[in-house]
Amino acid sequence: MSGWNIFYGLINFAILAGALFLIGRKIVKGMLQKHRDEVAGGLEQSEQAAKNAVELLRELPRITAEGEQAVAQICREGEDAAEKSRALAAEETAAELAELRRDAAQEEQRSQRALRRELNARAAEDICARAAKLLQKPEYAGARRDLEERFVARMERELKLTAGDRMRLMEGDSLTLTLSAPQKPDGALLARLNRAAEAAGLKEPHMELTLNESLIGGLVLQVGDTVYDGSLAGLLERARQQIAAADDSGDDALAVLRRELQMVDAEPEVYQTGRVISVSDGICRVSGISDAMAGELLELDGGLRGMVMDLEKENVGVVLLGGFDSLQEGAGVRRTGTILSVPVGEELIGRVVDALGRPIDGGGEIRAASTRPIESPAPGVIQRKSVSKPMQTGIKAIDALIPIGRGQRELIIGDRQTGKTAIALDTILNQKGKDMICIYVAIGQKESTVAGFVEKLRQGGALDYSIVVSASASEAAPMRYIAPYSGAAMGEYFMYKGRDVLIVYDDLSKQAVAYREISLLLHRPPGREAYPGDVFYLHSRLLERAARLSEEYGGGSMTALPIIETQAGDIAAYIPTNVISITDGQIFLETDLFNSGVRPAVNVGLSVSRVGGSAQLGAMKQVAGRLRMDLAQYRELAAFAQFGSDLDKTTQATLHRGDRMTELLKQPQYAPMEAHDQVISIFAVSEGFADGLELKDIARFEKELLPYVKQSWPELESLIDSGRKLTKDELQRLRETVRDFAESFQ
Repeated sequence: MSGWNIFYGLINFAILAGALFLIGRKIVKGMLQKHRDEVAGGLEQSEQAAKNAVELLRELPRITAEGEQAVAQICREGEDAAEKSRALAAEETAAELAELRRDAAQEEQRSQRALRRELNARAAEDICARAAKLLQKPEYAGARRDLEERFVARMERELKLTAGDRMRLMEGDSLTLTLSAPQKPDGALLARLNRAAEAAGLKEPHMELTLNESLIGGLVLQVGDTVYDGSLAGLLERARQQIAAADDSGDDALAVLRRELQMVDAEPEVYQTGRVISVSDGICRVSGISDAMAGELLELDGGLRGMVMDLEKENVGVVLLGGFDSLQEGAGVRRTGTILSVPVGEELIGRVVDALGRPIDGGGEIRAASTRPIESPAPGVIQRKSVSKPMQTGIKAIDALIPIGRGQRELIIGDRQTGKTAIALDTILNQKGKDMICIYVAIGQKESTVAGFVEKLRQGGALDYSIVVSASASEAAPMRYIAPYSGAAMGEYFMYKGRDVLIVYDDLSKQAVAYREISLLLHRPPGREAYPGDVFYLHSRLLERAARLSEEYGGGSMTALPIIETQAGDIAAYIPTNVISITDGQIFLETDLFNSGVRPAVNVGLSVSRVGGSAQLGAMKQVAGRLRMDLAQYRELAAFAQFGSDLDKTTQATLHRGDRMTELLKQPQYAPMEAHDQVISIFAVSEGFADGLELKDIARFEKELLPYVKQSWPELESLIDSGRKLTKDELQRLRETVRDFAESFQ
């Protein structure tokens, strides 16, 4: 048995050894094959590398030449860029130098004008003083007596009582007659003056005689408040004023004096005088001047001006238009006989003026050809024409939803810092090239704010067709009160010339506060919120002056954009409701929308235009017809969706489309859009071509869409701007063009 075991063991060992040999041989063979493959691959790579090296050596001259060309091209481009940078820097430097030269020239002109005024004033004082001494010499005594004779003869023909004087006589009061003369006149002359007074309506007149050697010659007669000045001193004073004012007229001082002295035989100067009986806080009370008119301009001692605002039996209330620190009780007041007026005309375009039309931009004097009263009646119904021509603001949310027509009054209302002035500024910038005069009236604004506004107009090229009227917060209340009326008078000049005018009142709530201050100082009874009862008339008579005139009256228009500031969004307050009832619609800016990033923050539900589609392009009316309703529905659904997430597909689609339309209507400041671009953008989103886009891509979609459509269909702009509606075929072509772009948009 042990032998067989040994035999089987040897057989098993032989089998195991054979298996190990076969396995080892296979492994070694595999290793050798892998090594041969690696060696062959290395040889093949070496051969390929050698071929590549040979090819590289063959291509090296060409690559080197191309590299040298590329380096040379880069150098040339760098040199061109450097040259352009140097040229641009040179242009900027030249522009800065030109600006400095212009500023220096303007400063020199201002200095020359100031020097001429000073020299003329000195010359006027000197010449008139010398003339006064000359006329006092004995050899002119006969001429002085002749002057008295002519004055009395003139009074016999022309002495009349004013309406105020007759009223005082009817009430039993008496009138004082005072005659001033350099020396006692002849008794016969005094008798003739008494008879002239009796003929004028005075019973048993008593004349007081006052001797005043400073009159030089002639006589001065005062009947009640009315002064008839026929003296040589008065004549020389008028000559002095004209000489002092003739700084740019080219008139010689002696020529002016000679011309005035030749007018000795002319009518005596007639004016009414009064006295200041009290003064405080920009308001004074004046006795006398019983025939003064409401709104009349008065001249006070020291060159100060005032406007009559309160007519009472014993005195009149006057608002002071300027600094009144030096005004004292007893100061003299003189009627001008004219309603407060401001200069108007082309000369004001591009200038910044105060409420009286005086320049405050340092650009020199404004020599306007004419003036216009700040208060004037609004055009009547016969003179007006219906509002049908659009006044494009360049803002999509307004031109599409709340269209404004030329001649309309559209209120911009909202809390502070919600973008009211920004809308007005963009609207003015959008009028470039549209033949419209723009007037911006800043009421109660900081001077730095107005300066920034003017600079934005200048940068946008809008100052070339704009006028800025500023009554800053530091000025007296009367200046803030009259500023809107002054701006309206400037605009009416162009309207009645057949031009189109846009006027912005920023803002009328500050004017109402100024008027309330004046009224309380005049002791008028306060009403609701301490405003006087006629505060409605304050704004109605201003805004009614905006109109579109019929062709028979020139065809001009004045579009008004009044601005009102609310408190905490309260549009039901006194002043907001007043102005809303006067205007033809309002644009309400909501604080919550503004804070959420919707700019402009127009609340579609509370904003309205009572002119509506009548002042809208036909194509815009087509594409934006349902936009207002859709956005209002979207806002309601968006508010409802905040309380739940289980929404049906229709609601989700409405919210989805509304999100994209809201994103489209967002618009940066200082970037107004043309009407045809607005039509294309709104059409694309309202038709659903942006439904598949993310919100962040809407702005880029619009930016790239507009040039694509213009390139594909160049005639579309003129079709939209013509004002007519697009035909079905044109709408279909526009739809296909936008669809092609949307499909290729990445």
